Amino acid sequence: MLDAVWADMAADLPTRDELRQGMTVEIDQENGDRIIGEVGAVRTDERTHPEGILVTLKSGARERVKQIGPEI
Repeated sequence: MLDAVWADMAADLPTRDELRQGMTVEIDQENGDRIIGEVGAVRTDERTHPEGILVTLKSGARERVKQIGPEI
């Protein structure tokens, strides 16, 4: 049952399979600010996560991806 809830929550978020080093993404910081940057590393091992896949941007920011962003 919990798996179905998580899958529904993560339905609009990119999966780990969709994310690659160097691609542009948008993340939400804990303070609510959204940042657009390039993926330096993908940190989440699972294919999906209900809050988004955890990444570290090349800038050093580390948070969960909310969407794949426009090229910068």
